Amino acid sequence: MGKLRSQAVMALLITMFIWGSSAVFMRTTALTLAPENALALRYVVLVFMVVPGLLLTGGFRIAREHWPRLALTAIAMFGSSWFTIQGFARVAAGLGTVISLVEPIIIALLFWAILREPLYPRIWAGLLVSLAGAAVLFWPDITASTANPVDGLGVLFLLAAPTCWAAYSIGAKPLLSRYSGFAIAGCSMLLAAPLILLLASKPYSELFATTSAWTWAELIYLAAFNSLLGAVLWGYGTKHLSGAAAGSFLYLLPVFAIIAGYLILAEPITPWLVVGGMIMMAGVAIAQSKVRDRKAQVRPNLSSKA
Repeated sequence: MGKLRSQAVMALLITMFIWGSSAVFMRTTALTLAPENALALRYVVLVFMVVPGLLLTGGFRIAREHWPRLALTAIAMFGSSWFTIQGFARVAAGLGTVISLVEPIIIALLFWAILREPLYPRIWAGLLVSLAGAAVLFWPDITASTANPVDGLGVLFLLAAPTCWAAYSIGAKPLLSRYSGFAIAGCSMLLAAPLILLLASKPYSELFATTSAWTWAELIYLAAFNSLLGAVLWGYGTKHLSGAAAGSFLYLLPVFAIIAGYLILAEPITPWLVVGGMIMMAGVAIAQSKVRDRKAQVRPNLSSKA
């Protein structure tokens, strides 16, 4: 048991590094190719990876009556992917990852509003603490004391992305009792793929000819490591650790993202970012404080979502 636990801890640490560093590559590919083109090429790579997986696992075997709901999850997945890449094109990787941490609170609010799941006082308390953290995080922008204000539209996109993922979670919930998470996510991704591929702003012949080898490497990293390997390692870690232990690793995400942003993109690490981020993480921890014994933990929007 000790060896399995150590391996699970290592798997989750690697996962947090992959997901944290992926924020940087989402930003660099979006800035290099334009967000819609970066997302389209990433989906090209993902389609070639996911289709064989669905064929091998039988993930395409979805009952006819469930395809309409699956179409709704595909729309939500499209929104999550689209808003994420658009957000990271406008907001620094570290800051964007901190913002995305409020996803569990957004999901809880939507589950309460739509599915009438109980909304406990700790969630409201966590929301208030997170809002206080956001005020610290954006204080230079609020007081107009910074020469480089944060793009407000980018922040809205990064809040819209987890809202869409919450809608995906609501739509997928009844299906997960009959099908695997990979089957639902994979089929949703393939249904969303045509729209994403159509929204590319340049011809694919031009994109394939002009995209550098380094950018392709970043896209493959996002598809193979962020979307697929991250999901596998996360599943292994949560299988051998309690929900509380696994969920606590999520608070390492902004740490890795901020460090990667500093080392690769020279993004500044300001006191406002550190203090505001810590307060926001505390708010999310409060909101989740009494649900950590659940095996299935909610992952931030940055994770392995396509």
